[in-house]
Amino acid sequence: MNSAIIAGIFWHFVGAASAACFYAPFKQVKRWSWETMWSVGGLMSWLILPWAVSAVLLPNFWAYYSGFSLSQLLPVFLFGAMWGVGNINYGLTMRYLGMSMGIGIAIGITLVVGTLMTPLIQGRFGELFASTGGRLTLLGVFVALIGVAIVSRAGLLKERALGINAEEFNLKKG
Repeated sequence: MNSAIIAGIFWHFVGAASAACFYAPFKQVKRWSWETMWSVGGLMSWLILPWAVSAVLLPNFWAYYSGFSLSQLLPVFLFGAMWGVGNINYGLTMRYLGMSMGIGIAIGITLVVGTLMTPLIQGRFGELFASTGGRLTLLGVFVALIGVAIVSRAGLLKERALGINAEEFNLKKG
């Protein structure tokens, strides 16, 4: 197997483990407001850690980044900022809908938008219906949405059975 593939799998593993650990410290700060928790978490995970890890892993950190033009970096920063805003909204979804319903809706929207946005932007959405690969992609999105709905429903039933409710349930805000 190609070493780049192995490295990619390794870094996905590191990213997944980091994402899974993201919420762990929040159990220890019960007196903090939601905004404070997300601000501290965001500052660490979106700004401090990425730059620190890059500085450690890149042999010549500043030379590497100075090799890019502003026109190359601007979209990276723009999409990074949009990702951050999306994460803040994800947190609001958890707050107002609860974990099961919030995750189901957020993952469902992310799945559909993330898969279909590129063909829509490129004006190639119709090609999804015209080719076998495109139809399989649409079928995959549909099957995945069914899975998300089933898992979300199961989680919601479990939350209800355990008496867990969203603190400030509000479907419109969530």
